[in-house]
Amino acid sequence: MFQLRQLKIFIAAVETLSFTQAAKRVHLSQPSVTEQVRALEEVVGQPLFLRQNNRLQLTPAGEKLAVRARELLALADDSFREVRDNAAEPAGTIRVAAPQTLCTSILVPQLLHFAATHPDAQVAVQERNSQATAQAVLNGTADLGLVHGWPASDANLQVEVITRDMPVVVFSAGHPLGLSSGLVTPDALAALPLIVTMEGCRYREYLEALLQEAPARPRIRGVADSVPALMQMVSAGLGVSILPKMAINPAGTMPGPSGGARKPAEARPRVEWRPLATRSGEGLPICLLTQPRPPARHVAAFIDMIRLAATPSDEPMPAVHVQHRAGRVAIAK
Repeated sequence: MFQLRQLKIFIAAVETLSFTQAAKRVHLSQPSVTEQVRALEEVVGQPLFLRQNNRLQLTPAGEKLAVRARELLALADDSFREVRDNAAEPAGTIRVAAPQTLCTSILVPQLLHFAATHPDAQVAVQERNSQATAQAVLNGTADLGLVHGWPASDANLQVEVITRDMPVVVFSAGHPLGLSSGLVTPDALAALPLIVTMEGCRYREYLEALLQEAPARPRIRGVADSVPALMQMVSAGLGVSILPKMAINPAGTMPGPSGGARKPAEARPRVEWRPLATRSGEGLPICLLTQPRPPARHVAAFIDMIRLAATPSDEPMPAVHVQHRAGRVAIAK
């Protein structure tokens, strides 16, 4: 008979269609993944993948096994949760995945509140991009996830919009945009250089969708691989950017290294922002991701707290200090 470990490896290969990528996901070497899949093929007596040009393709037998493997893994996970959720035992660990912005703006600020009401529970925060967050929920390595925007449709993923994050134009202190009041229109950005995140980033997709309303495409002057790097470039005056407001709204003012005096304002990069006018008037959805089955009690309690904590982020704010740290909370990368 096959083992649950083999099924997890098999599903990783199914979802990535690559033994190399599957190995990274399950933290094994590529030869080990190949060996486990071959062992599984011997057990079922049929090939599960066709290997063509370094790319995998599921056979009909592989497609059937993938459906049953997901069911078996879900059943095993449910069984483990039921035992772990015994009222006489500690609540266990809640595994949460989210991009850095949502970790610092929504998740981390709620940890102290949750710890006060559920002292036996632990929360493990996994910092992931949106695609990896959805995948972590799907494969069971995270109990819930938060993402900006809609994830790819999947029947095994339950998606709930808990709030919307409004777009803002971010610029350096003293920029001419700061002299105006009210909303900035996409037309006003046509002559300004832009700082953007890398292609494939959810923020980049969001920006390009918004700029479709402008009569001319602004010139891209710089590309950053993270929001903190983008903020530094904007603060230096290299250009302006468009982000969901939550990406620039820090979790709170951080104390100095010794817990005493705070850093002087001039020691921290400063940016200002103004709300961006959009045709729809709606912001980017922030989605809560879970699996369709009911969560354990302590996970459900944490989800309820996150729902309550999610508030609209379209109130005006003239300026912020850029800080993307999470204090004493450790975030796994």
